[in-house]
Amino acid sequence: MAVTSLKYFLLIFAVIMIFLLTKNPYELKYNPKSKNQANVVLFGVKTYDISNLGVDSLLIASKIERFTGYDKLYNINALHKGKLSLVDSVLANKGLLAKNILYLNDNVKYTRSDDLALNSNSVKYDLKNKILSSNKKFEFTKKNTKTIGTSFIYQMQKGIISAKHIKTVIRIDN
Repeated sequence: MAVTSLKYFLLIFAVIMIFLLTKNPYELKYNPKSKNQANVVLFGVKTYDISNLGVDSLLIASKIERFTGYDKLYNINALHKGKLSLVDSVLANKGLLAKNILYLNDNVKYTRSDDLALNSNSVKYDLKNKILSSNKKFEFTKKNTKTIGTSFIYQMQKGIISAKHIKTVIRIDN
């Protein structure tokens, strides 16, 4: 009886181990000797910020590489529930996080649940000071207003936007 139970236990253990080995949601590499290679590589990443009110933010990335002093992110999809129950969404092909500054590149799209949208090829976000900026062409849209420019600085806590070489089109519906 004990031998039969042991055989079943080993069979179940082997099946579970094969399943876990083939699933492989994360791959970890550690190479402290080379600065050109990532210390840690994560695939299919989903991270949540949870408070007593529920999920505050969600970050999905197809790949994150952690180097000494900075992280590289690929195919980013981030959601954040901010003040006044507004939901922010950010999509970008690439990102780099270093010294509390997030650099987003290639097809950056920011949308907010109150119909505000930003499209640019490159955006910089200072996490500490909550300042969003870009030195590349951008397009802001909000309901009937579309603003195009060459660079901007948005102080998110104060709600102040400074932009250069802008053109704004306001559509009036009759």
